[in-house]
Amino acid sequence: MPLRYGLVENLLTDDPDDLMAVTVDNPTMGIDEIVERMISRGSTVTKAEALGTLEEFKSAVCDIVKDGNNVNTELFVIYPTVAGVFESKSEAFNASKHGINLNLRAGKRLIESSRDLNVERVEISESKPTLKTVTDLKTGAVNESVTVGQIVSIKGGLLKIDTESAEAGIFFIDPDGNAHKASRIVKNKPSELLFFVPDDLTPGTYQVEIRTVLYKRKSLSTGRLGQDIVVTG
Repeated sequence: MPLRYGLVENLLTDDPDDLMAVTVDNPTMGIDEIVERMISRGSTVTKAEALGTLEEFKSAVCDIVKDGNNVNTELFVIYPTVAGVFESKSEAFNASKHGINLNLRAGKRLIESSRDLNVERVEISESKPTLKTVTDLKTGAVNESVTVGQIVSIKGGLLKIDTESAEAGIFFIDPDGNAHKASRIVKNKPSELLFFVPDDLTPGTYQVEIRTVLYKRKSLSTGRLGQDIVVTG
């Protein structure tokens, strides 16, 4: 299946003729789908064995990172860093003012496989919120990660939240499809939203979703960033 995209007005530049690409209706695959793909290729490994092996792999990666090490695989690279301001060379790490960030990027094999990715342009007929960038203003990470309790900027188009609709808002969608609403919005403009990541949001991988009622519309319009965002503590 190709990566489907459409072209919409680029509200991030001053050129009125500029367009930008947004991905549309591309499914998200989880562990179960990955294992099913493995088995469908004729592997003699059972689904239960594969799930067990993957669980051991995930536990090992978490332990390695917990020990302060980097992880470098063909699929992904993880490297923890320390964030925050130290007022002197003798100041020790203080969890109340400093933080640990997990930086993730694609590994060599994953990058190489993306070069063979097929794309298909589709027409976008329905106006909806368009999320171009999600930026953690604490770490500066763009379209990668955000931090619990910290302020985040979303830039794009048709973003303004209809505050009169209880169903509208900024949501973090977890892998099980549960929606977690961000209640503290400090800037609410069509081209940018500023808000705080909920303090009780569990660290993990999420989709960022905007739900709002557009001008002269009665029903909710929904837009998502075209990639997962990692929430860190």
